[in-house]
Amino acid sequence: MFTQVGKPISRRSFLHMMGLGGAAAALAACAAPAPPTAGTEAGAAAPAAPEQAFLNYWTGWSGFEFDELQKMVDKFNEENDSIFVNMTTVFGQYEKVLTAIAGGNPPDVVSAVWLRQLLTLAARDGLMPVTAFAERDNVDAAEYYPQFWESWNWNNELWGLMITANANLIAWRPDLWEEVGLDPNSPPATAAELDEQALALEKVDENGNVERVGILPSGMLWWGRVFGGNFYDEASGQVTANTPENVAALDWLASYHLRLGPEKVAAFQSGFGDFMSTQNSFFAGKEAMYQAGEWFIQFQKQFAPDLVMNFMPAPAPEGGRENCTVFDGSVFTIPNGVQNPDASWEFIQFLSEPEIMGDFCFAIQNVPPKLAPASEERFVADPRFQMAVDLLNGQNAFGPPKMAVNDFLFNRLAEAESAVKQGQMTAQEALDRVNDEVQQELDRTLQSLGLA
Repeated sequence: MFTQVGKPISRRSFLHMMGLGGAAAALAACAAPAPPTAGTEAGAAAPAAPEQAFLNYWTGWSGFEFDELQKMVDKFNEENDSIFVNMTTVFGQYEKVLTAIAGGNPPDVVSAVWLRQLLTLAARDGLMPVTAFAERDNVDAAEYYPQFWESWNWNNELWGLMITANANLIAWRPDLWEEVGLDPNSPPATAAELDEQALALEKVDENGNVERVGILPSGMLWWGRVFGGNFYDEASGQVTANTPENVAALDWLASYHLRLGPEKVAAFQSGFGDFMSTQNSFFAGKEAMYQAGEWFIQFQKQFAPDLVMNFMPAPAPEGGRENCTVFDGSVFTIPNGVQNPDASWEFIQFLSEPEIMGDFCFAIQNVPPKLAPASEERFVADPRFQMAVDLLNGQNAFGPPKMAVNDFLFNRLAEAESAVKQGQMTAQEALDRVNDEVQQELDRTLQSLGLA
């Protein structure tokens, strides 16, 4: 989970840090709040004007992304006489939202709830379903990409509206291909070619100190899919983290660290500069390939405008999934216990308007979840962005597993990946443990919800 408040770094640099333990503890310490009553007065914070409802909005965006979102908030405030929105960057929102609910003073809107966190937070009474609002205002599912719309619907409820989406792909630098004598027009198409080219792109000194890597692949949820694996069988309610495909993926991920030496890799990464700066490891030439998304286009424009950067799908092994991506996104939600959910919903609806969604997504180079803005020329004119859209519309695009303990799964997979990369466990041992622990947590959660 994010653990800092106010430091200007991208939320994307924190994705590997998200966990469940603190959030679960916070929830366990409090009783479920009473359902909110629509139309009541705003909370303890003083409104901007006596006649206005005051909304406290927590976001996970920072830096230039925060600035672009602030423009949308300002536009809402300028056009709305009855509601005033104050936006604050708050990292660690998953835990902080539950703590605020327990204290009786939750934020009115939260948007750094990533899609992968959403169902866990909903399952623990952290969110108010917005199904009734959506039905009342005729929110049309047909306006959205179906894979996105389905991803934030769970247990027969709608848990917010997705405003941004993104695909996983790999950024690469043709100039470094040329430097080492590789064809700058032929990035790897298979996992075997990725291994071969990554090795050619490496720089290691005579003492084994790493100076540049071809790639340091990471993220079981993506690479497990690329290798042909799945993590949850929704029909049977069974966790499937330890399948042969997932074990093979984890073995492969770990092979890069184990070959270079875990301590050498850690020392190398400790020298990385600020992610949101010209010292970004990819822009600085320390990583020839970098796992990113279409959002990285805007980072490149901001911090390395003269750099030629291309994208490619994740190269798959034999028998794996070609053109495979996993998607996530920022869902705008209403925490349980807010005093004026109608006002919160009005703000969310404003941001979901095609023009507003399109302007914000274009500014930060995210894929709009709605079909109309995503098809605009300003998006698809860049072939790199078009690649992301094509991957999302392909047969091998996957959202987070639709399970009530997603955050627990992500956390355990991250721990397993780290242990195997450090040589502390085998991939099979680590994923067997993940499977058992997540299944137990899922069974307990479903029983508590009356869904088992």
